[in-house]
Amino acid sequence: MEWVFFLSATAPGLVLTFISWIYKVHPPKSINYLYGYRTRRSMRNQDTWDFGNFIGAKMMLWVGISTFIAGVIAYFIKPSWAMGISTFFLIVAVFVGIFWCERQLGIKFDKNGRPLFDKDPSNLG
Repeated sequence: MEWVFFLSATAPGLVLTFISWIYKVHPPKSINYLYGYRTRRSMRNQDTWDFGNFIGAKMMLWVGISTFIAGVIAYFIKPSWAMGISTFFLIVAVFVGIFWCERQLGIKFDKNGRPLFDKDPSNLG
C-alpha cells in the first residue's frame, strides 16, 4: 500500500514534466485558443506568442521537476500526506511560474506587444 502513496505524490510532477517535454518539442506555431501559453499579454502578436510559449515550456518543466522532488521529499517525511503536499506545491508553483512568465513578457515587450530592446527573434529567453 505504501507504493500508492509514493505514486500519488510523484505522479503530478512526472505527468507535468512529460507534458512540458512534449510542449517544448512541439510548441504551438500560431496563436490559438486551444494549445499553448495563452494569456492576454502572450496573445498580442506572433512575437509575444513565440516568446511566451518558449518561456512557458521552461516554466512548466521546472514546475514539473520541482513538484516531483517535493512529492518524493513529502513521501519520505509523511507518506499519508504526500499527495496533499505535492498537490499544494504544484498549485503554488504554477502560480509562481505564471507570474514569472508574465514578468518576462513585461520586461521584453511593451503593453502593445512591441519589443523593448531588440528585434532579434533568436534572443528568446
